[in-house]
Amino acid sequence: MNNTTIFITYNPNTALEETLAARLHTIGAVSGFTMYLPDRFNSENEISEESKVRISRSNYLVMFSTKSLSNIVKQEIEFAFNYLNDKSKIIVIYDKLKGKNLSGEITSHFTSFYFDEFENRQDKLLEKIINTISHKEKDKVIVQQSNKISTLKKQKDDSNALAALIGVGLGLLVLGAIFSKK
Repeated sequence: MNNTTIFITYNPNTALEETLAARLHTIGAVSGFTMYLPDRFNSENEISEESKVRISRSNYLVMFSTKSLSNIVKQEIEFAFNYLNDKSKIIVIYDKLKGKNLSGEITSHFTSFYFDEFENRQDKLLEKIINTISHKEKDKVIVQQSNKISTLKKQKDDSNALAALIGVGLGLLVLGAIFSKK
């Protein structure tokens, strides 16, 4: 089974988000996940080809949003959405007290969650996130199993048809052999 791969993004020049992303990257890596951070070496305004590669290798994109969305993060989310085609795999977590700081069409490309530092119910938030992810994963497994069943049925039907065709051929061969002896 493949490792879970996570791309963690952040707004450039936002120290809190960048520090959080770097720490999560390290924690995730030592916990057995394959982790990616955006390539911001060449540009803080336009998504790099390397970031696109990293996103395309990822199962999830995660962002802790504390400031308004930068253009580069918007590009990363849009690229991830076009690649993954599943907004439940793009997770944006807001600070409940600061509220939703992202708006527009981009919000239809991800699943948002809110963290309340005063309530500090990390377990409840994680449960919501995991339920969202696992629900999609279960749906995916069901579809995969259904596809496998359909494929197996088709293979069985194809095998039966081939067997029938070969049976008819063998019957004709036997008949031909019988009549050629006379």
